[in-house]
Amino acid sequence: MKPAPLPVRDLPPERCRALATLLTDVDDTLTTDGLLPASTFQALWALAAAGVRTIVVTGRPAGWCDHIARMWPVAGVVGENGSLIYAYDRPARRMRRTYLLKEAERLEARRRLERIRERVLREVPSCAIAADQPFRLADLAVDFREDVGPLSQEEVREICRIMESEGAVYKVSSIHINCWFGDFDKVKGVRRFLADGGEDLDDPRVQGGVLFTGDSPNDEPLFRVLQATIGVANIRPFLDSLEHPPAYITQAEAAAGFAEAVDIILRHRGRSPAPRPPR
Repeated sequence: MKPAPLPVRDLPPERCRALATLLTDVDDTLTTDGLLPASTFQALWALAAAGVRTIVVTGRPAGWCDHIARMWPVAGVVGENGSLIYAYDRPARRMRRTYLLKEAERLEARRRLERIRERVLREVPSCAIAADQPFRLADLAVDFREDVGPLSQEEVREICRIMESEGAVYKVSSIHINCWFGDFDKVKGVRRFLADGGEDLDDPRVQGGVLFTGDSPNDEPLFRVLQATIGVANIRPFLDSLEHPPAYITQAEAAAGFAEAVDIILRHRGRSPAPRPPR
């Protein structure tokens, strides 16, 4: 039997003090009801002041990732479920962009993704293509509960079936179903980000300083490979379906859960807690 997540208050103090890198999802982890509260920015700034670098790991598109890497207090972004890495060098005023697929591979993938787009819109007319699709380079995002729906579980499964029948990789987030062609995912994106800085994710010393926060099934690859992982409370409906659940879980949902986790981390590091949003 898989272990149930422990309360986040049980996060070991020594783990918090050793923390060097916080990896985090965005939607429904840093946001609540589609909004990024002030408490999230305060928590990110508090982590930076405490010497913890934050790397955003998200299914959101390249266009968003450029903005986040440039304007948030983060070390960089692994975007489109691992297909790209954007990190802004502030002293040099230069964006480092790394892609896990070559341009020719992305062009071929877009051709094949167009067929999936046509099929899901025709066969599941209640869904929509995500509003952020024009800013994507490597994947297709189908909206089932951001600007439409929420769709039923049967409709979500049908969209997944279509993607699978076309040979695509797919992951279900809290708002979108993302699909793509190519050898990448969130874990591979994180591995590449760390490797570019001379760090090996399999090195116990690196693992000892990394923690991840997420909220949905598309975060499971990171729940699987990392020793220290936190699910915000809105992950509870998915726990039975996860073969690899998070190690810890917050009491609060979404952005309030993220602030709860950061509060515990900062307290164990002898820092003032970050303000929490109202629940």
